[in-house]
Amino acid sequence: MLLSRFHLHAEVLAAQAAAAAAIHFARGRSCESGSRKGSTTQQRQRRTVKEVYTCLGSKYFQRAYRMSYKSFLSLHQQLKDGIEEAHREHVEKMKRQRRAALRRRRVGNGRRRLNNPPPPPIPNGRISTDVRLGCALRYFAGGSPYDIMSKYGVSHTEMMNSVWYTVEATNKKNEWYIEYPQQHEEQLKIADAFRVKSSVDFGWCAGTIDGIIIWTNRPTLKEAKKVGVDQQKFYCGRKHKFGLNCQAVCDVRGRFLDISITYGAASSDLLAFENSKLYKLLEQGILAPGLCLFGDNAYLNTIYMATPYPNTSGGPKDNYNFFHSQLRIRIECAFGMLVQRWGILRMAMPMGISVKKTIALVNCLAKLHNFCIDEVDSATDCLRADNCNIESSDSGFVPMIANQDIADVLGVEVATPDGLIGGGHHFHDLPRAARRDRSAISVRSAIELPRERLCLHVQSKHMVRPVSNRRH
Repeated sequence: MLLSRFHLHAEVLAAQAAAAAAIHFARGRSCESGSRKGSTTQQRQRRTVKEVYTCLGSKYFQRAYRMSYKSFLSLHQQLKDGIEEAHREHVEKMKRQRRAALRRRRVGNGRRRLNNPPPPPIPNGRISTDVRLGCALRYFAGGSPYDIMSKYGVSHTEMMNSVWYTVEATNKKNEWYIEYPQQHEEQLKIADAFRVKSSVDFGWCAGTIDGIIIWTNRPTLKEAKKVGVDQQKFYCGRKHKFGLNCQAVCDVRGRFLDISITYGAASSDLLAFENSKLYKLLEQGILAPGLCLFGDNAYLNTIYMATPYPNTSGGPKDNYNFFHSQLRIRIECAFGMLVQRWGILRMAMPMGISVKKTIALVNCLAKLHNFCIDEVDSATDCLRADNCNIESSDSGFVPMIANQDIADVLGVEVATPDGLIGGGHHFHDLPRAARRDRSAISVRSAIELPRERLCLHVQSKHMVRPVSNRRH
């Protein structure tokens, strides 16, 4: 009996010793191998989003993540499966790459090593999907990657992986896809919302359109060759920046209805618009009868686009221009909210982010912008630390400036990124003869152009430009 107890006690001690040795070996192995070859794994203390929220409080959480904690939980609920799927696909891809690398290595007598490699160690524990989403939102808001790393106890690699997992998950949600609605009922609802905000009851505006530059670093020759254009096609001479021309349409709340990025920043707004999917749909007549888009003079006045009268300084046409800008300027407000909310757009995109990834990132930010508007989360001031990170960027930054034109028209101060708006207001890539021919086609059409109809409507209302807003 005593002998059996002795053997049992010895077995327990042996099992404990084996377990301790396994733990010691695993820890030693973890500290010896990092995520990159030749690096060591840093021991980190993970933190949850709830712990960060408890530390910050509701006010500073919203300033840091550009949405309330309630909205964050709602967003996480909708994206967690997509983030997990993107992470799983990335892990499988890395396994396949390691397998391929091992197959290429020759051992001993020249035979290839075909055994499957073991999965990499996870010394600091699994990173939850809400932490990955939190890392991405802080990065989008303009936060420093190193600050985000220390906040959540993750590596720089995993922090950036979290950004792209979130981008992929957001862009895969079909219900968030940004495309101009083709149903006339939806278009009429958009026009009714604009009519409420119009002083002269303009009920024919189905959206406002303009372009903004997505600032990037100068693309490499390899990247430019991949997209099939010269490097200078990305350079905007008006704003002295490399980037992409983003065309967008918004509703009265600043919610994006359509977005297109097909040209470099050197392109005019007109050329970028006329090569978008929306242009082709408008040419096919998708708008409900009487409706049109409101754009500035960077576009042509057509049966589906109402633009201001050029070179006017008084009279009925100038009055129309004022009430037209009262609605058209909403797209500039939308760009202001977008860039104010996601501070990463105030800097040049980091080196190494391809054109394809930049387009995916901007589409993701536009969808998250729409989500915040639906959740009634305003674009509040960012954290001072984020602002310092933005303003200390090596490539410079774009300041948010109070737009006096918007203040004169809407009566409220709205900050806009003037360094990014207006870069496509030229016709260098579209000859005057071609523009004249297109305008002549619209004039010869049997349908009355929206601009003339709207101008007559202003006259019938006996409305004039306010005295305080008149040009002297």
